[in-house]
Amino acid sequence: MVRILKLVSYILFFILALIFFISKVSVYYYVEKKLEENKIVLSHENAVDSGLSLKLNEASISYKAIESATVKNIDIKMLLLYNSISAQDIELSSMASSFVPLHIKTLDVRYAFFNPLNIVAQASGEFGEASGKLNILDKNITILLKPSKLMLNQYRTTLNNFRKNKNGEYEYVKTF
Repeated sequence: MVRILKLVSYILFFILALIFFISKVSVYYYVEKKLEENKIVLSHENAVDSGLSLKLNEASISYKAIESATVKNIDIKMLLLYNSISAQDIELSSMASSFVPLHIKTLDVRYAFFNPLNIVAQASGEFGEASGKLNILDKNITILLKPSKLMLNQYRTTLNNFRKNKNGEYEYVKTF
């Protein structure tokens, strides 16, 4: 029994050391190159490897050469069984001002090994609070929105794309 415990502790130590010492900046640049193939470009960011996570500061996001958003802070955790991206202070391009409020306070995206078919997201901002789920197998996205007063008053046309449920939340379901 002691040998098994020793073996498990060595394996666990090796995995934790691997996670800690792997170059997260190199992994990030690889992912950035893959995003460029889909015409998504991250620029002007400052990448800092902080042990268990990668922090990006002052990133600009462009899609098809159109600047879409700026993000003050992004924290990426790659822990093999649990991966997450947390972003704070996202400012959307002024082109989106007729559809949604431009400021997003927080955005959290999580992917877990124990729930491999779903990517889960939570966001809050001037629009209210939203939670989303992307099912990779069914290619289905579901968003639940608890709109703010600003969203309810000034962005009714956007809310027309959502369906209001019994709880007063707005639901958006799309298959791609």
